[in-house]
Amino acid sequence: MGAGALAAAVWTFFLTGCSKGRTEKVIAKVGEIPVGGSKIFTYPTDVEPCILLRPSGANYVAFSRLCTHQKCPIFYQPGGDTLNCPCHGGAYSIVDGSVVDGPPPRALPRVVLEQRGQDLVATAMIETKPATQGG
Repeated sequence: MGAGALAAAVWTFFLTGCSKGRTEKVIAKVGEIPVGGSKIFTYPTDVEPCILLRPSGANYVAFSRLCTHQKCPIFYQPGGDTLNCPCHGGAYSIVDGSVVDGPPPRALPRVVLEQRGQDLVATAMIETKPATQGG
């Protein structure tokens, strides 16, 4: 009986414990935001703001909405090509979240997206490394 309980506990750990690092969340429907538009959402928890952008046709990208300099919220001007931080003038590319201006030490963390039918699903967050000095 003890061995059976141990086996059940190990099996439960593998079923639940191994999936804890991966949070999936439907964040929008395909076509919900217009080309050049954006949508604010939270991921991977309800207190971590992110932004979904639709730069063109079927192209969607998403990033953390917190500046990597001092965690100020970043903003997007519809149709623009940067995400901007009003606190200290930081700016990020909407293509890959890289720093294009200001003091941010690294690119924005990127939200990995998957399209499943008509759902856009956030599946992971990719953290970035600090930028190198001098080139």
